[in-house]
Amino acid sequence: MQLLDEDNLTKFIKSVVIGMKPELKSNLDQKDIKKMIELSSREWLNVGQSADYLGVSTTTFRVWRKKHKIPSYTIEGVTRWKKSDLDAFWKRRGVEGYL
Repeated sequence: MQLLDEDNLTKFIKSVVIGMKPELKSNLDQKDIKKMIELSSREWLNVGQSADYLGVSTTTFRVWRKKHKIPSYTIEGVTRWKKSDLDAFWKRRGVEGYL
């Protein structure tokens, strides 16, 4: 599992935000980035956090992510999953209300 230092997390956040709203590129300052990092830590999960969130082992999560095509986002070699995508997967699997 790759750990993110603050610089890599900042790059990840910038890439995601700029990908969604390119016009924001010139308006991002350190304060905005720190706020996005705080918010992203609640929404964007690494493989271990995603497995924990779903209540399974990392091995099971790795199998599921390929088998069930759980959406992931890889930027600069760092892969993350959105909680909302994990929730949608869980609902599709017929276990709504379990989480």
